[in-house]
Amino acid sequence: MDIYYNDLGIFLYHTPIVCSFAAAFVLLANRQRTHPQRWLAYVFIAMGVGMAVSLTFDRYLISDHREILRPVNFIASLGVAVTVLFYFVSLMQPRRLTKKFIGIICSAWLAFSLVICLLDKLSPRSHLSMDASVVTHLSSPVVIWRILIDLCVIGLDVWLGVFVLKMYRKHSQFIRDNYSFVEGINLSWVKIMMGMFILLGIFDCVWMVNSSPVFKMFFHIFSFFSIWVIFWFGFRQKEITYASLPTENWAKLDGNMQPKEKMVNLKADLLEYFDTKKPYLNPELSLQDVAVALGVSQYVLSRFINKEFEVKFYTFISHFRLEHVLHLIELNDNALNSDTLLAASGFRSRSAFFTQFKEKTGYTPQEYIERKEMMKPKRGKRKKTPSSIL
Repeated sequence: MDIYYNDLGIFLYHTPIVCSFAAAFVLLANRQRTHPQRWLAYVFIAMGVGMAVSLTFDRYLISDHREILRPVNFIASLGVAVTVLFYFVSLMQPRRLTKKFIGIICSAWLAFSLVICLLDKLSPRSHLSMDASVVTHLSSPVVIWRILIDLCVIGLDVWLGVFVLKMYRKHSQFIRDNYSFVEGINLSWVKIMMGMFILLGIFDCVWMVNSSPVFKMFFHIFSFFSIWVIFWFGFRQKEITYASLPTENWAKLDGNMQPKEKMVNLKADLLEYFDTKKPYLNPELSLQDVAVALGVSQYVLSRFINKEFEVKFYTFISHFRLEHVLHLIELNDNALNSDTLLAASGFRSRSAFFTQFKEKTGYTPQEYIERKEMMKPKRGKRKKTPSSIL
């Protein structure tokens, strides 16, 4: 029996499994759960099953049975990777998560699993102890064969990470092209979560060739920590309501529709609308809202703003919000404070307001007000910045 399976070892082994199923239960029991959260629950279920398979495989099976059932652990690891992919797609490109897409990915998973099984059947057989060090037995044919299979699985995990990061970059561009805010929808935590998933996959593969007690303890502690970090981010993330099709589909739409909007007066109409209606004071303003108000397509308006003003929609709206705040400061001298300006600016968060204001003026709102008060004789002059887009 493995020396790791003392009281501490059993506790560390079972804790991540219990936590995975507990996290899945909390997500599924939540009546207000979002569609991505349901997929995240499936991820935790797959992780729990995978770790339970590893426990059974590592502790309760004799060496002969381990040889026969060895591919099961790899297949379970791949199953976790597939559910992770579905989760991120549901989060960042929900329209892509069709039955056809799910069918293609699941078919690829089954095909890859079959290849793993065939490779394992062709692999050299050995009664090498699962607890032996990979360094000691590096020249063993069975270890070399396992390493090759591990590299295939790790390669799939790396591909998954690259695919998700590409989706994240497209998502970030889409947000700045279509929304005047990023709080709650920029998904900046995706890189952290994806890194943890990749590390878990790699460590799971390393387990197959180096399952020493020290490594087992490290793996289980890291698994426990990762589960709750992933759960924390996933549970707090609200569902994103996409105002339009993702950017990569706009070109296809534009090629089919031959827009009738005349571009000659679009700039004048846009600036007049912003001057009279002040839509930028709406914290939830989106490109779709402005496009509907002007009677143009989102694609035409987005391309126009990008080309005419050389900025994204997010930056374009931030400019008007900051100009509005600076105008309020000019009118009210030092009668305003940071909180009052934030409430009147149209920004959703204090951090975004302070960051944008300091980037434009070089000062925080309060510092700018105090500096203006000290320079009263030079009233009307304010620091000119290259960020002015009009």
